[in-house]
Amino acid sequence: MSGFTWEREPFTRCSKCGHTTMGILSVGGHLLTKRCANCRNTMQIPLPELDKKAIYLDQFMFSMIYNVKNEGNLPKGHEAFAKEVYALLRRCVLLQQVFLPHSDIHHDETTVFHSPIDLRGLYEFFGGDVSLMDSRDVELLQDIQFAKAFFDDKEPDVSLGLDEIADSRRNEWLPDMHVGVRADYSQFADHIRSVRGEVHDALKHLADTWIEKKATFEGVLESESSAIGPTKEQAFAKWFEEVSNPDPSDPMALFESSGRPIFREYQELCHLLEDRGVEEDQHLVAIMKFWNWERQREIPHQKISSYLFAAVARRVVMGEKKIVDRGLVNDVRTISTYAPYLDALFVDKRCAALLKEDPLRTELEYKARIFSLNDPDEFLGYLREIEGGTPDETREYAAMIYGID
Repeated sequence: MSGFTWEREPFTRCSKCGHTTMGILSVGGHLLTKRCANCRNTMQIPLPELDKKAIYLDQFMFSMIYNVKNEGNLPKGHEAFAKEVYALLRRCVLLQQVFLPHSDIHHDETTVFHSPIDLRGLYEFFGGDVSLMDSRDVELLQDIQFAKAFFDDKEPDVSLGLDEIADSRRNEWLPDMHVGVRADYSQFADHIRSVRGEVHDALKHLADTWIEKKATFEGVLESESSAIGPTKEQAFAKWFEEVSNPDPSDPMALFESSGRPIFREYQELCHLLEDRGVEEDQHLVAIMKFWNWERQREIPHQKISSYLFAAVARRVVMGEKKIVDRGLVNDVRTISTYAPYLDALFVDKRCAALLKEDPLRTELEYKARIFSLNDPDEFLGYLREIEGGTPDETREYAAMIYGID
C-alpha cells in the first residue's frame, strides 16, 4: 500500500474485496474496529475481558519516570532501577494488566512541580488515564457507610472494592490514540505551597509537643482516636461562623465555605436522617452523637492515619528529626485513603518502614501491597510477575494494537 490511510498496520486480507488492506481503524472500550482501506468493509472484534491491577505511584515515582523519559537526573544509586521500572510499568500498562491511577493528591503536588503541564500529561498518558475518587470523597464515602450503621443500630457494612472509587473505564482497553488537554493550574501553586507550609508548621509544633511530653505510641494513638469527634465539632463550628459572618471584603469566602469537607459531610448526614424520618431540629444532635461514636476510630481512613501518626510520634520522640517534612501529611493521606482499595502502593521510604513496624504490621488491615525504595527489587519482581501472568490472547491483541513484542 502507498499513500495515507486512516487504517494502520498490521494489514490482513479483506474478506470482501480480497486485498491485503484490512487494517486497524480504532481501539477503545472492549472493541477493536478494523476497516479495509480499499473497499471500506468494516468489522468489530470483541476484545478479551480485563481485570487490571491498580498500582498507585507517589509523586516521587512519577517525577522519576518523567526524568527517565526526558533524560533528566535520576536518583543516585537508583539509576538502573529507574530505567527498568519505567520499561516494566509501561509494558504492564500496554499489556492491559495494570493502570496507574491519578488522584487529587497527585494534582496538587504536580501543580507545584517545575514542569506541571508536562508531568500531568505524562502520568495521564503513561499510566492509562484512570482517575480515583478525590481523597476527601473517599473519606466521606467511608464515613457515610459507618453513619448508616450508627443511625440504623447495625454493624458497619463497609465496601472496599476498587470499583467503589475508580473511574469506570479502568477495565477498558486503552485507545490507540491519546488526546490530552494541557490545562494550566499554575495560578493555584502559591496557594497550595502556602497551605502546605501552614500544615507543616502545625505538624512541627505538634512534634515539639510530643518530644516535650515524651509521648508514647499508645498515648498518641488514643489521643488521635479520641480527637475525631471534637475535631469535627470544631470544624463545623468554624464553618458555621464563616457562613454566619461572611467577610464582606472577600466575595469568594462564602463560596469557599460551601465546599468545606465538614459541610459536605453534614449535608450527607442530614440526608440520611431525613430518609429515616428524623425531624430537622434533631439533626444536629444526632450528628454530634455520631461524630463522637466510639466506633469512629474503626473507620478505615481514621484508623490507618491514627496509627501512622502514632508511629511518627514514636520516631520523633526517639530522636528522628527528618521524618516530619512537608510531604508527610500527603503521604499519610494517600495511604490511609487508598490502601484499603488498591492492589499496590509505591510510597515514601519512611511510611513504608512505619507500616512494617508493630503494631501497624499486625493491627492494620488493607488490601494494598506496599513498596518503596527500601527494597526496589521487590517492586520489580512484582511487576515481572504481573507481566508474566498476562493471558496469551490478551498478549496477542496487545502486540497487534500497541506494537509491543
